Amino acid sequence: MSARSGDGIDPIARIEGGVGAFFVRHPETLGKGLLVAYSGGVDSTTLLAALAALKPCAIRAVHVSHGLRPAEELRAERAFVEKTCLSLGVALTVATIRPGAVERLAKEREIGVEAAARELRYHILRRTAARFGLGTLCTAHNADDQLETLLARFIASSSADGLAGIRGLRRLRGGLFLARPLLFAPREDIERYAEAKGLGHSADSTNAADRYARNKIRHKLIPLLDGGFPGWRSGVLGSAEKLRRDRHALRQLLRRALADCGFEKGLRSASFSLDGFLAQPEVLKVRILALGVAATGAAGRLSYRALRSAARSLDRGAGAADLPGARLLVRGEKAEILPILDFRGEDKYFFQIPSEGLYRCGPISLELRWESRGGRDAPSPLQGLPEPKAFLLEGAFSFPLLVRSRKPGDAILCAGTTRRLDDILSSWRLEPSDRDAVPIVEDRDGIVAVLASAIERPLAGARRDKFRDYGGDASGRRLYIGIKGV
Repeated sequence: MSARSGDGIDPIARIEGGVGAFFVRHPETLGKGLLVAYSGGVDSTTLLAALAALKPCAIRAVHVSHGLRPAEELRAERAFVEKTCLSLGVALTVATIRPGAVERLAKEREIGVEAAARELRYHILRRTAARFGLGTLCTAHNADDQLETLLARFIASSSADGLAGIRGLRRLRGGLFLARPLLFAPREDIERYAEAKGLGHSADSTNAADRYARNKIRHKLIPLLDGGFPGWRSGVLGSAEKLRRDRHALRQLLRRALADCGFEKGLRSASFSLDGFLAQPEVLKVRILALGVAATGAAGRLSYRALRSAARSLDRGAGAADLPGARLLVRGEKAEILPILDFRGEDKYFFQIPSEGLYRCGPISLELRWESRGGRDAPSPLQGLPEPKAFLLEGAFSFPLLVRSRKPGDAILCAGTTRRLDDILSSWRLEPSDRDAVPIVEDRDGIVAVLASAIERPLAGARRDKFRDYGGDASGRRLYIGIKGV
């Protein structure tokens, strides 16, 4: 049994009117065009058809194949997707995830297969939007999805943020809008629309398997609630609406707490006043720490229990605490949140560089100095380090910089192509033990350079550097970089 409208409105008018009303409320989403996540199921087929009928702006569909189902089923689904887009006059991009990639990510991140598939899918969707210059990503989440999500989050002990439900519109990293224009519609209305328009759809065989938590909720829990608690749907949605209002008030309190703490984001780091932090209630402390972890770029799910444990450690006077994917350190009157990469115990290093100068971390010394094309502007303060050979062109980067060891997933844009750093270092024939020594230089726009020649000690294998694409003026100063002790 699906959520019901019960108003007798023509299904085509209801769906297309509701989708059109969404964009009337949010005209800012139309400026650069829409990218529609198109699985081929009835929900996304309905959304794509409604948008094709309304034509609010330029539209492109993207179909992501996760490689988790039989090859014959995937081929049939792709054929259907291509045929539907052709009939609707909508441009299509098809992306295929390599077999086994979802399972590997799930194992590496210690997350479920569903979560890993979602992470890879959204990565592809964001890159496709950027490739075509589209400003809004549309997904076909509906009112039934909202109910299933709320139940799943309640069972998993979610916070008020999670129990507020799926948001109709939000911004992703990089400024891309994520829109859910069908969130108002129960699945029954969507199916009626597809029938009235003569739309087919593909069937995902994994939707019938109860090994996924969402399918268990859909197939077992919801029918049980429908049979015994007739008003549960409106009750759950009503609670979510109240929590959304509570969340708004909580966010206002959080903004004040951040100001009281002097919370500051750096490049892949965050810091705040310890006294200001300790004066806050625990519910705000946890959120302050979550924002700090997010500033480091740490991947994976944030554990409320781990955040709360770290907050209580600070209450007890601890000088350091573990966070999900990051480390919390107390330094005098300040607390800092830094990536795990910062710590020598893991044979890694991490420097935040606001300007030229000499920097030290344990046994490692790092020098950065400007030189004009005609020669050195200032003497080297780093005694015992041979003259640095590695340099960056002025204009090819911006301060602050990170100089660090590599980490999983690193990639650099070279000659118009994004290349994995692991592939680059392998091609240089470096010993595996030397690859973590090679400095990775990063600014706010990503990795600037891979500088093997910046290392003071000789490395086995080829000794090369790799730089991010730069088409600007090369006649200015050079920032020379040398590192000793890695």
